[in-house]
Amino acid sequence: MKYFTLVFVVSLLVLSSVPLWADEAKPLILVMGEDSYPYQFVDEQGEPSGVLVDMWQEWSKQTATPVMFVSRHWTDTLDQLSHGDADVHIGMAVTQSRSEKFAFAQALTHVSTYLYLHQDLPPRLTFEELGPYQIGIVSGSSHETELLKLSSKVRFKRYKNRHELLVGVLHGEIKVFAGMQGYLRDKKINKQVISLFPLSRRILIKQVPLRPALNKSDGQLMQQVNAGFAAIDKGRLDAIEEYWIGIKPQQNGLIIATAINLEPFISLGGDGMPHGLYVDIWNLWSDKTGIPISFITSDINQSLDRVKSGKADVHIGYPESDKFNTGLLRSQLLYRVKSRLYSYGKPIESLQSLQGSRVGAVPTAPYLAQLKQALPDVELKLYGSVTAMIQAAKEGHIGSFVASSSWTHHYLVLQGAWSEFYPFPKLEFVTDIFVLTSPHNVGLSNRIKAGFELIETQELAEIERKWILDSQVRTFKSHLELIQLSGEQQQYLQDLKSIRVGYLKDWQPMEFSNEDDMFSGINRDVVDVITKQLGISVEAVAFDEWQSLINALIEGDVDIAGSVAATADRRKALLFSDPYWPSPWSLATPIETEAIFNVQQLAGQRLAIVEGYQLVNQLMGADYGIELVLVADPHSGLTAVKEGKVDAFVDKAINLASTLKHGDYSQLKMSVLADFSEQHSHFGIHPSLAQFVPLMNLAIKNLDQTKRQVIYQHWIQPVAVSPRGSDTVKWCVSVIIVLLILIAIILMCRLLLTKERLKRTQLESQLSKMTHFDQMTGFANRSLLDDRLKQAVLLHSREQATFGVLFIDIGGLKSVNKQMGHDVGDKLLKLVAEQMSTCIRRSDTLARFGSNEFVVVLNKSKDLDLVCQIADTIITNLSKSFDCEDTKLNVRASIGIAMFPADGDNVVELLKSADKLMYRAKQSGGNCYKSS
Repeated sequence: MKYFTLVFVVSLLVLSSVPLWADEAKPLILVMGEDSYPYQFVDEQGEPSGVLVDMWQEWSKQTATPVMFVSRHWTDTLDQLSHGDADVHIGMAVTQSRSEKFAFAQALTHVSTYLYLHQDLPPRLTFEELGPYQIGIVSGSSHETELLKLSSKVRFKRYKNRHELLVGVLHGEIKVFAGMQGYLRDKKINKQVISLFPLSRRILIKQVPLRPALNKSDGQLMQQVNAGFAAIDKGRLDAIEEYWIGIKPQQNGLIIATAINLEPFISLGGDGMPHGLYVDIWNLWSDKTGIPISFITSDINQSLDRVKSGKADVHIGYPESDKFNTGLLRSQLLYRVKSRLYSYGKPIESLQSLQGSRVGAVPTAPYLAQLKQALPDVELKLYGSVTAMIQAAKEGHIGSFVASSSWTHHYLVLQGAWSEFYPFPKLEFVTDIFVLTSPHNVGLSNRIKAGFELIETQELAEIERKWILDSQVRTFKSHLELIQLSGEQQQYLQDLKSIRVGYLKDWQPMEFSNEDDMFSGINRDVVDVITKQLGISVEAVAFDEWQSLINALIEGDVDIAGSVAATADRRKALLFSDPYWPSPWSLATPIETEAIFNVQQLAGQRLAIVEGYQLVNQLMGADYGIELVLVADPHSGLTAVKEGKVDAFVDKAINLASTLKHGDYSQLKMSVLADFSEQHSHFGIHPSLAQFVPLMNLAIKNLDQTKRQVIYQHWIQPVAVSPRGSDTVKWCVSVIIVLLILIAIILMCRLLLTKERLKRTQLESQLSKMTHFDQMTGFANRSLLDDRLKQAVLLHSREQATFGVLFIDIGGLKSVNKQMGHDVGDKLLKLVAEQMSTCIRRSDTLARFGSNEFVVVLNKSKDLDLVCQIADTIITNLSKSFDCEDTKLNVRASIGIAMFPADGDNVVELLKSADKLMYRAKQSGGNCYKSS
């Protein structure tokens, strides 16, 4: 009996222990969302990942509790928990409806939620103004509850999950959607979304804690969850979040360590803030990611130490290499600096000519070994800085030196010594500049890379164009310089290899043979731009006459020819490119004849024109009443006008101007024909090159206004022309004197005529002043300002120099007009204008832009500091009280400063930048200036 009793007890104990053992082996079921990157999502391998997943895995280790993750669509995760099919939801925001169903543990992390607005929507919309727009949300998310708290007018378009929401976003179904901070796992979609919904325009909804959720009946499990997370070291949880987010939880942005005095890459501006190429790239990164950044400046070694010690998160950019290894992590290639060989006084003919000479370099240059290999027969002399090398070259201690092209160019332009030094482009070294971070912070490195992937090459090219004046040393190629070709197109160009280009020997400046009988001129430069992009060579064929060139093109003796008009007759025999150059027609006539601006004025006259020009058919086909005289070339036509054989000669304006300037045609003048001023030149192409035409057009599209301007300035050099009318006036006066002696009546007529002319001259002078100058202040008006700015841009572009633009707003004038009357206001305005005019040089331009706005153009301003000093002087002088009608009156000057070409390389961009900065100064209370 005792035996059976013992067996029964043991069996009972064994059976009762089976459920207990099963509970211990059973993992905790954790339900999670499948696409809430980077907090909870399923990766490419189908594994649960994210901030909350790693935190729960850490909890599992801490509590020795096995866990199993189950991923679902978001609404299904809530159902899974409420139905008891999961023990815990790994983390969600708390809402009223969720609080009624679930109990919540302590917060594991916090996340900011935002409304993302499409770029086409008006800026600075409020929640109340979003009424007309549906807001895209994921069904069951907390966004709906939070947005209804902010405004009852909002309307929603619900999507099953985040993926479907983003598909709707990209398909244009919604203009506003709600989402949390962070970036998307799919880099391609992330880039597309941010390009349409800039982070700078998002609106913060709320910063919410993410808490584990349990069923309310699981009180014991709630204690276990809270106790487990409380036992984990906080530093470990922060490290998990930093790994995924890239930024420490308690940190609002990135601190970037940077050195200074590395123009044009990094320097301190007149406002004491860092400026430069690297700074602008990082500011763009900040705009793309929505992560604030701040810069901390020091010397190069201290800036590296700040990153190593954790006092800064990132180093702005350093030439890290195997030779100069800092021990930091190369997170991102920021830029590539090109270095070249420079000589003083005369250009370098070849590398062989440097044998036995001394060449300077800096000891920290990573390309020293390459330099020694390229120049084995020179004496390498090391200097502590590029400035020291430049001075040594001037003093004759070295014949040449190698340095960063951009830095050297910038320094020499500022010193006014650019023309004394010659770059040798055939020897070039490239130094990689890397963004550096701590090797222990992989999450930050990944976040930095993800941010740079959002930036388009074109955006980087625009920043580089702002800071790097020499296009030859730029690193980023804009979409205007890149041609995407298919494999078939690339093979066609490889097979083509070269093209035969026909040109005229003497048709300057469009095309001609230079002293070495080489194809030169505007058309040659355009052809070079095209062939360089397409990777083919040019075989030039010269012709004496235009008609011979056209005939050769039609016969296929040459492949293409420039400056060919695409007429209906020519299209029957030739193909044509897109237009590439403006080509208005002009007339050359004797100087004493009336100016001619349209063809109708030539009725009954003899007009010379080069045989083969397309204009011949147009003039013959219309009933203009003109007798055409065909000539072989422009010189023959001009000679015919000069000798009186014809009344006028017609040619392309640019060629006619060049021929008149360089030839013996001082008694001829030029006028543009308004009837034919809108015509453009095309390349004529033989039909056998039909496949080449679309490729050529792709390259022509890249011939933007900047490149055209460079080509134009290279071939068209403006010259000062003395007035030709002075001799005529003297002759007329002499004749009048003789006639006065002979006939008294004619004398009286001449006197009357002279008086009338004088009145007309005075009237024209007054009209000109009214047209170009402000009547109240005597300053240039907007029309003249526009002309002066255009001239400044052309002049400083050619000389690769800088100039400043001040946009000035005078505050306080409106209140004076309102309280004391416009007469007092006008007097005050004149006093302000007089005071401003004393602050600038006579060579500068001071213009009235609006009722209380002025613009100053400061020519040949070497740097921003000088411009800031002038702005400070204006503010100081205008901050004093003005005596007006026995009353002390005060005004406030708000000044925006823009520099060419850093803040804009054309008139519109310069004024826009200066106006924007002026508005910032005005918002700061006035009596101050702002610069970029």
